[in-house]
Amino acid sequence: MKITAAAALFAGLAAAGPVELAERQSCPKVYIFGARETTQPQSNGYGTAAGLVNSVKSAYSGAGSEAIVYPACGGGSACGGISYDNSASQGTAAVVKAVTAYNQKCPSTQIVLIGYSQGGQIMDNAICGGAGSTLTGNALAAVKAAIFMGDPHNRNGLPYNVGTCKAQGSYCDAADPYCCNGNDANSHQQYVNKYGSQALTFIKSKLTA
Repeated sequence: MKITAAAALFAGLAAAGPVELAERQSCPKVYIFGARETTQPQSNGYGTAAGLVNSVKSAYSGAGSEAIVYPACGGGSACGGISYDNSASQGTAAVVKAVTAYNQKCPSTQIVLIGYSQGGQIMDNAICGGAGSTLTGNALAAVKAAIFMGDPHNRNGLPYNVGTCKAQGSYCDAADPYCCNGNDANSHQQYVNKYGSQALTFIKSKLTA
């Protein structure tokens, strides 16, 4: 009986090993949440931010990522006619929910937020306030770097513009009519091409992995 009990105990420990290992492996050192811009369908995932998301994943082996699920709408029929404000409010709540849930699952993982245009605004809101709930406590502390590109919530002169703040970098050019007062709509789509390397360097400076 003693031998049988010991064998059963050993078998149980052996069976638990792979499960525990899988749990550890499922929590990477770095995890990126990306949010797309207005009018981009959910099927496009990260939208124009995809290039930067992929650069971060390439820089950190095993890093994971996911796209925030939200309308990304500005009142157009293609996205259900949801108003911009309603879309941004839903998006902000989605960021808070997704980041909080992930932090509860993987409390040691360093989180990076990357948002483009409206996607930048909802992440800005989730950290700084502006539409509904915000990240708090351990979930907020887990966000080690946040990049906003073409964020319509951008305010010129804030200390985190282009990366001088502790965790955030916001990129907005004067020619951009959406985050500034410019008249060149094309400039709104150039931030990853123009500042992607700089943003990646900023992110690397905030992570310990």
